[in-house]
Amino acid sequence: MLAGRKRTIVAAVLALLLGVGAAGARRAGYLGGLKTAPAVVVASAPVFEIRDTLRASETVSQLFERRGVNGVDWAAVARAVKNFRADRLRSGLIFAFRQRHGEPAPHAVAVRTSHDTRLWMRRAAEGWAASLERIPWRVEWVAASGTIRSSLYDAMDEAVGDDVLPREERVQLVWGLSEVYDWVVDFSRDLQDGDRFRVVAERLVSIEGEVRYGRVLAARLDLSGRRLYAFGFDQRGRTEFYDAEGRSMKRDFLRTPLEFKRIASGFSRSRFHPILRSRRPHLGIDFGAAYGAPVRSVGGGTVTAAGRMGSYGNMVEIRHNPRTTTRYAHLSRLGPGISLGARVAQGATVGYVGASGLATSPHLHYELRIGGNAVNPRRRFATGSGAPLPGAQRPAFEQEKARLRALLEPETTELRQAT
Repeated sequence: MLAGRKRTIVAAVLALLLGVGAAGARRAGYLGGLKTAPAVVVASAPVFEIRDTLRASETVSQLFERRGVNGVDWAAVARAVKNFRADRLRSGLIFAFRQRHGEPAPHAVAVRTSHDTRLWMRRAAEGWAASLERIPWRVEWVAASGTIRSSLYDAMDEAVGDDVLPREERVQLVWGLSEVYDWVVDFSRDLQDGDRFRVVAERLVSIEGEVRYGRVLAARLDLSGRRLYAFGFDQRGRTEFYDAEGRSMKRDFLRTPLEFKRIASGFSRSRFHPILRSRRPHLGIDFGAAYGAPVRSVGGGTVTAAGRMGSYGNMVEIRHNPRTTTRYAHLSRLGPGISLGARVAQGATVGYVGASGLATSPHLHYELRIGGNAVNPRRRFATGSGAPLPGAQRPAFEQEKARLRALLEPETTELRQAT
């Protein structure tokens, strides 16, 4: 009797899996009644998915072997998918292995290779076929404003919630804003308690519900009585930023030599040196930063010194014009191509933060010299003026500025579908 009950339970489970239901099972004879079951055609076996992560120091081939996937011709995959390199996939990527019940190995593998693409590999008679799936993103506008109390990060957190942008994407928005004003504002010093910001930016929403930061469209900073507008305007396929008068936000010199920065020690004619244990001039600015952080040239010019320079440690000096030079000291190493006489562009990496020379911890010592004399770049150095838009482009710019300014004014954060 017990064996018969077990057979009945098994039959009921089979009936449910095949989709005939309890009533259908009785009519078919699974749960009593008729003893002959009608023929059932199963179009395809159920598929299950296993997700696995590419581990540190593991190759993609090793991951595939762990999951029972063999016979992949990676050279053929690279030919089928432009710019694909299996050896350049970063650890932490999640691969989805799809496998049919009853089969010994997966028949398809998918991995997200970028924000916009997913690589698919499907088993075929001749091996594995590869293709890219384009992931569509919907563009929306985020308009936000806030007051600086402790930092721009905190102000942005208050103005933009997690439901609008995840925290890591809000950080990207802050850096996007700082890049727009890179030539005119030092975000480590110029922002004061009570200053305000407004920004209109894109957020991107994928068909799968992911949300990420896109780009800044327009912004306004109210800094100690100064009002600084920035409006994005398309120039030959790329967005450039201009102020309210149509002058470029770009200048001859960047405000700071580090993107990720905090002031550690200011310019001083007399400062107590922690190693020499005496007071001496400190004719530059120290930027505290992580060891190995890239250091950029604030302007274009020619390298006039590169290498070990006494108490400076590893140092690079660049002449920008007949009167102006900058120095970057205590570097851990020099940047690519940096040598005596080399030409560098504005923003080029001249070296990496270190603690060489007379330094107690990793930081960048930055000097500005005009006419051979060290000056404080915070107070006495003009970064230049932005080039105005050509007259023929002014009508289009004024129209775009009016559109962006209308989006920039609301005090509350809101979303709109982009048109």
